[in-house]
Amino acid sequence: MNLNVNLENMKEIYGDDIINIILSNIDIIETNIQTLKKLKFDDVEGIFERCPMMFMHFPKAFNEKIEKLIKEIGENYIDIIQNDISILEKTYE
Repeated sequence: MNLNVNLENMKEIYGDDIINIILSNIDIIETNIQTLKKLKFDDVEGIFERCPMMFMHFPKAFNEKIEKLIKEIGENYIDIIQNDISILEKTYE
């Protein structure tokens, strides 16, 4: 995984199991991370650290939810989401 994330911090927040969950789903996570990077999000690492479970969704479902959210928010979606990441959290609950 080519992300600069603090796995120890994530472990403290989400518990020991988060590392195993990440490792078990690394292909899905990497695909979803690439999706956000293609959409020009600046802080994909921060989003991943804050909302790791959203990255566990299969890529098709992940893409559908992101596309729907972008349509709802509009062309300033990056600024809006990065300023209020709870929007993403609610989308992937």
